[in-house]
Amino acid sequence: MNHKEIKLFYASNSIFTFANSIIGIFIPLYLFEKGFSLSLIILFFVITQFSRLIFLPVSAWLSSAIGAKKIIGLSFVVSIIFYLILDKIDYLSNGFYLSALIYGIVHAFFYLPFLVHLSKMSPDNNRGKILGKFNIFLAIAGALGPILGGIIISSYGFSAGFSTVIVLLVPAILLLLLTPEISKIRKINFRIINIKKIYPDLIANGFLNFQIFLSYAVWPIFIFLIVSEYDRVGLIQTISLFVSIVVFYVLGIWVDKFDRKKILLWGSLFSFFADIMRVFASSFASVLLLNTSSVAFEKAKRMAWDAKIQEHMDREPRTEYICFFEIGGTFVAFILLILFMLLIQSFSLKDALFCGIIISSLSGIFINLIRK
Repeated sequence: MNHKEIKLFYASNSIFTFANSIIGIFIPLYLFEKGFSLSLIILFFVITQFSRLIFLPVSAWLSSAIGAKKIIGLSFVVSIIFYLILDKIDYLSNGFYLSALIYGIVHAFFYLPFLVHLSKMSPDNNRGKILGKFNIFLAIAGALGPILGGIIISSYGFSAGFSTVIVLLVPAILLLLLTPEISKIRKINFRIINIKKIYPDLIANGFLNFQIFLSYAVWPIFIFLIVSEYDRVGLIQTISLFVSIVVFYVLGIWVDKFDRKKILLWGSLFSFFADIMRVFASSFASVLLLNTSSVAFEKAKRMAWDAKIQEHMDREPRTEYICFFEIGGTFVAFILLILFMLLIQSFSLKDALFCGIIISSLSGIFINLIRK
């Protein structure tokens, strides 16, 4: 891809990230406002993981058969369907289960081909620099969304937020269509991957997925119970994400110069301590401080993690490897989310939120199981 095509890919994914960030942090709060308990909100993400697990092989096959970029575009279209259905759900209606299933399809059709496409754009010798720049674009886009989403939801309601996202997804699709398909079209062959060799990567990815989804489910509710306003929740997330842009810039250089495995280890340890301190948040100021430190260290950890995954994809058949990587990670997260849902059945909301924050913080350390 030339520089113009890379910029178009950046722009398309930045708009996609911006659109989803407008409503992303508020989805658990939307379900909470609809009367769903924390256990049922976790169930929503359990269903999401189950659907993702089923559709990942389909995503891998389609990515090889017609190209990864086309499936990324398909995920953008499916996202529109997801928001249309989510906007109309009632308590434990068919729409609740259907929206969760479709959300899983979005994840299956986006992350697998996205990682394949991105690995072909970024050679290993300067991968950290390229990922750093790309993540800065995504960070800026993702940081602008929460405050806008909070203002829209506070002023006009969730339906207006969903409509805004849907409108923005249209130019993201159009820009993506202007970029070339760089995947090699071939028949997928899962037998060329040695599971015994790569299984640590799958388990590590499972703990990361579990950490992301569990924290995503519990932390926004925890914040909302303290600040009580959607626009303030959005402001907190926007400020925190802008701080992460500095981390992207610094880590994008370090990841290419130092041992990525060591950066991942130290990043995960600092991230653990920053994450677990969130249980002490009790005011707007403390939530802002603790959320900012958590987001910053999480981004530092993820930079090394992403570079390490791309490094392994260079050594393995890309599509087959990332399919197993995603399937293994999704299965582990699926099981762990079910166990957490069962654990908190008799907990009060406050105790369940505390438990979720602590467990999600701990799970982030296990990503170091990934191979050297």
